[in-house]
Amino acid sequence: MAIDVLFINPGNQAIAYQDLAREFTAVDVPIWALLLAGSLRRQGYECAVHDINVQGWDKDIASNILRRHRPRLVVMLVYGHHPSASTQTMPAAHEALTVLKAVAPEQPVALGGTHPTVLPQLTLSQEPADYVVCGEALHSISGLVDFFRGKRQIEEVPGLWHRRRAGGYEYTGDPPIITQLAEDYPEYAWDLLCDISKYRAHNWHCFQDFARSGRSDFSDVRSPYASLYTSLGCPYDCDYCCIHVLTNRRPLWRHWPIESVVETLESLRSRFKVRNIRFADELFILQPKRVELFCDLVISKGLDLNIWAYGRVDTIPDSLLPKMKKAGINWICLGIEAGNQAIRSNVNKALRRNIVESVCKIQESGIYVIGNFMFGLPGEDENTMQDTLDLAIELNCEFVNFYSVMPYPGSRLYEKAMSEGAVPERWEAFSQHSYWTQPLPTGKISSAQVLAFRDNAFETYFRNPRYRQMVQDKFGDKVVAHIDRMLGHKIRRRLLETSKAL
Repeated sequence: MAIDVLFINPGNQAIAYQDLAREFTAVDVPIWALLLAGSLRRQGYECAVHDINVQGWDKDIASNILRRHRPRLVVMLVYGHHPSASTQTMPAAHEALTVLKAVAPEQPVALGGTHPTVLPQLTLSQEPADYVVCGEALHSISGLVDFFRGKRQIEEVPGLWHRRRAGGYEYTGDPPIITQLAEDYPEYAWDLLCDISKYRAHNWHCFQDFARSGRSDFSDVRSPYASLYTSLGCPYDCDYCCIHVLTNRRPLWRHWPIESVVETLESLRSRFKVRNIRFADELFILQPKRVELFCDLVISKGLDLNIWAYGRVDTIPDSLLPKMKKAGINWICLGIEAGNQAIRSNVNKALRRNIVESVCKIQESGIYVIGNFMFGLPGEDENTMQDTLDLAIELNCEFVNFYSVMPYPGSRLYEKAMSEGAVPERWEAFSQHSYWTQPLPTGKISSAQVLAFRDNAFETYFRNPRYRQMVQDKFGDKVVAHIDRMLGHKIRRRLLETSKAL
């Protein structure tokens, strides 16, 4: 019996993260495939999921899975750990599509995700796909299946790019924005995963549990693992972000009822023994009353979770921190971004003194902080980037992500970079940790200077004696040794190797 939709999650961790992929990065669930499959099944469509990251992909695997499922439509969703990582996943999607079409040239295939939504015509010109399903894609996918069933005309399918028979491309118009999440996205299709124990949390997410691990890679405390949304979208509108392309470029925030979120967590705990949870929301800690209700319900049910979630310095009330810790929110990720106040003002961030106070209060509550910092924002030079590194060292967060600014397709920075001829030629260049990484020049310093500063800052931070002592005191010897192994993996950068050769 043929199914309606086979979701394929593309990925090549080795390209995106080099040697760091072996032990240090997360292996995330295909969250959008599970969300869409759960919704489509409720509507009566038969679905399956194949995750290349954990199940592999070659001609034999492709042939077997297509023979087994005989899907009316294959949908390949191009996402990464977050929406901005869609572009860096395009090379892996290309590899997967090439194999699939070599095995089954007539198989209808649609591409979805942030990158195809932003660049649909370019995507169809470069990739052996037949369609692009735009935005969150629910109505586009169901409509396309109905088209193959003979129940709808192609022109009636919303949010769809397709090829004209006479040449060129045609768009059917923007899809409706989904506002009632509980009705349209009622559940995740967790049962369609091959084995949830194959997914693992980020290394730092489980630092507090490494001491009780019996394995060198700490997989016994990092797995199983799951990501889910409690809300979609974001009310803010940052120049470097591309999230709004999924909602027709509108800053829009929608959320599920907290009760249904907790029900999902209960199911993950009881059915799959999942304790490590990432809330993939752009901002989980946005409405304090909503977060407090979540904490109260989780505490009352005694779920014993290890959660990390995103927040902003100006949306986390101090009074809520003890309850968040008790509910299992052990890590809060803060988008601190820059240390120079003039640069911070340009990207609508809080005053520096407020950041220091907030991070201290979070840490005093027993919650750990992962700080996100960016190097190479517009107008930056090495002095302002040093301000960012100095702030990171002062804050002494339990872990940090140091990012180079990228002109992600769909962001205003991408539009500016296009006008200045500063967009990288390869999609791999949009990855933060790949060999091909190519940040945006700032107008004062080059891409190579931004990247070199970022890589040196990473070494400086994690070798800082004050940081290492804090890690020793909070997490113990195993985490210190783990960080040393992480520092031992030197990722290669073509941009820096070329600069040295000149």
